[in-house]
Amino acid sequence: MPPQIVSCASCGTQFDIAGVPPGMQAGCPACRAPYGAPPGAAAATPLPAAVAVPIPASSPDDLLLHPSEKPLFWTCVTFGIVVYLLVAAATYFTYGVFLVYPLAAFLFFLVMHGLFIGSLRGNGIRVSATQFPEVDRMAREIAGQMGLIPVPAVYVLESGGILNAFATRFLGRDFVAIYSEILRLAYEQGEAAVAFVVAHELAHVKRGHLKRRWLLLPSRLLPFLGKAYSRACEYTCDRYGVKHRPEGAVPGLLALAAGGSLYRKVNVQEYQNQPATERGFWIWLAEKLSTHPNLPKRIAAAVHLGAVPPTAVPPTAAA
Repeated sequence: MPPQIVSCASCGTQFDIAGVPPGMQAGCPACRAPYGAPPGAAAATPLPAAVAVPIPASSPDDLLLHPSEKPLFWTCVTFGIVVYLLVAAATYFTYGVFLVYPLAAFLFFLVMHGLFIGSLRGNGIRVSATQFPEVDRMAREIAGQMGLIPVPAVYVLESGGILNAFATRFLGRDFVAIYSEILRLAYEQGEAAVAFVVAHELAHVKRGHLKRRWLLLPSRLLPFLGKAYSRACEYTCDRYGVKHRPEGAVPGLLALAAGGSLYRKVNVQEYQNQPATERGFWIWLAEKLSTHPNLPKRIAAAVHLGAVPPTAVPPTAAA
């Protein structure tokens, strides 16, 4: 049966509805909204999932791009240009006085980010062939698969129990930081989940999400526009992670939700269907004002693209 790829009107996720039985309504695998419903709609009960469309290992980068990322990028760029033209006009009509404020803001953020990078490099543990060599090998292998040259500097940071990682850029140099709890997860549970997180962060560098920030800065001040672009970028980077480490995508995302010791006990199917029952204005607004999509949606989208869900381990009663 030939695929019939459609896009969800609510979240933009593309999925195949060719395998949905006649008389049954396809549901978006990411947000669970029924196909054909207006934006923002959600199913009252979990709908039959559409057929998964795994990402081939040889997929070109353009196929990994979330459908909303490019339109949102150009919208943000257009808004930024308009704002900067208004700043230029205000500067002209005030004989340069108005320019003092944006320059002061720019210098302030430059200094603050410089101090942050200084702390990262001064206190973090630089990963190398002799320092956490497993992580160094993993990062170089994934970066090589992405064609990412040079490989960004990778640091390990103490996190106070937080499971996460991030990528950043300063004065033309890219950096990836991995929180120590993520690294502990690799040594205790296997490296697949950590490899997905590393692939996700390297994808931010590969896609150039850390560049042109000055041009996108005005859109960041508009919560719904800037945050929407950021969420689309996160979906794109998840797709890269699924392509390079499909077995680690769901464990990696579940670990962010439940922690390194509990994620194996999560019922993946129930969790990714949770948006169908946990919905309402405040949940909607919280996500719209967030730089990241809600985790159940990210997991559902990853599974739809071929990520391998782990088998839930039932809790055992204490003796």
